[in-house]
Amino acid sequence: MLKVINRPSYRSILALYLFSQIPIPVGLSEDEELDGISGIVCLQTALLHIQQLRGRKKNRTAGSAPPAHLTQAFLDLENRAYWAAVVWDTSNAMMLNLRTTLTSGLRGACAEPAWRLTSGFLVGSFQPKVEQWLKDGVEITDQVASEIIAAAGVSKIYIWKNIASIKEAMREGLDEDTVLPVWGNVLAALDIYKTSFTPLLNACERKLHFLSQVNRLNWYQVSLHYHLGILVLVEALEAAQRIDLLPDISEQAQDSEQESFNVLKFGLDNAYTLYGPGQGPPATSPNLGNAVDPSRQQFAISLVSIDPNPRYVADAVLLMDKTVGRQYKEGNIKVETYSYLASILRSALETLPQSSKYVQAARHRLKDTNTISSP
Repeated sequence: MLKVINRPSYRSILALYLFSQIPIPVGLSEDEELDGISGIVCLQTALLHIQQLRGRKKNRTAGSAPPAHLTQAFLDLENRAYWAAVVWDTSNAMMLNLRTTLTSGLRGACAEPAWRLTSGFLVGSFQPKVEQWLKDGVEITDQVASEIIAAAGVSKIYIWKNIASIKEAMREGLDEDTVLPVWGNVLAALDIYKTSFTPLLNACERKLHFLSQVNRLNWYQVSLHYHLGILVLVEALEAAQRIDLLPDISEQAQDSEQESFNVLKFGLDNAYTLYGPGQGPPATSPNLGNAVDPSRQQFAISLVSIDPNPRYVADAVLLMDKTVGRQYKEGNIKVETYSYLASILRSALETLPQSSKYVQAARHRLKDTNTISSP
């Protein structure tokens, strides 16, 4: 492991990222955890490797004759790897209250080339297509749905970046002259999603059962992560006692409090089919066409079960539980409604990998809060 940490390479970066995603298993003692290397340390090290490799690339390409192996295809792959790392970095910053490593924090939020390109894509190159779809109507095919969901994913991570920046501003207790411009960027990012992608994702939702399972999974993930971001933002504003800012996002907050349950329920009720190894030719064989190799065992499991970010699902469940619990105590929902919503949250946590210590801790927290009493 030390060789991976001390040797910057894309192979090391991938290994560190994969290791960081492995959940701490149930039964591992605290001493054993302390003796090991945490997931966050692995991920932060991977991000530092990315920075080093990007610096070397700039030095290599600065001369008049770059090395022969630096083909355009290689540079494109490096750029893709960098964007993937930016997504990891941004997600960690928002969820774990960290500063971003690869891009500037609140004082330079969205000023780097990666974020300028993101903003340019959302309000520039992709916008004419959005306007045409919204004006003339759009026929949701698998290809169109894939485009919409992928672009919505870019918009979602742009929102997460701005949420991470406003959380940093509030966490450090900066003055209003610094906080308010950052808050304005948050509202602008939310407005892009609301005006451009919410109507299109709603159109995809009406056709979900006719789309491929990959598109259904991607729609579920993008939608859940968007609502998770809003719930995290609301919690951060409440924790920082910035109640004065909550009215600016009251519509989004109310929508996320309700729609997050619909998205989670969709993830529980819809299955994704996986195929085991088989003796016959692969499914892509010309002899089979689109048919499935009958010798390959099939596994149908819910979208929540195979969510690549089970920790985010657990975090969303806990925030949703907090929201619905508050509504019940205020008398806004009846006891049977509260019980029904609580059962959805329990089912979600029970569907996640039970070997994860984090998931088990979330289940215990949910059990402690789900004691029904009179409002």
